Amino acid sequence: MKLRMHGNSLRLRLDSSDVAQLQETGMCTESLRFAPGSQLTYTLETSSQVTAMDAQYRQDCIRILLPLHLAREWAESDRISLSLNRTDGGPSLSIEKDFPCAHLEAGRQPG
Repeated sequence: MKLRMHGNSLRLRLDSSDVAQLQETGMCTESLRFAPGSQLTYTLETSSQVTAMDAQYRQDCIRILLPLHLAREWAESDRISLSLNRTDGGPSLSIEKDFPCAHLEAGRQPG
């Protein structure tokens, strides 16, 4: 899972193994270590308790929350991205599938 921060927006890109992990466990987690005992962790989590995408920041952890039904629909479909453009001061959110393009793979010459 990759995290991109730009301005007041967060974008997560998940490869196929990340999407599978999200479906199986309800969570994907990555950490960026700076020094012993110092790291930034970011997670994508599903929850039946939330009704809309949300982002939280606490104790060096960025948590992106997805409603369980929305995460399931997205993971099982051809839909590439989910997004939320916020006007309440919180960051805009984008969650994207980062899969190789099938048409490029099919046209690739062995080499």
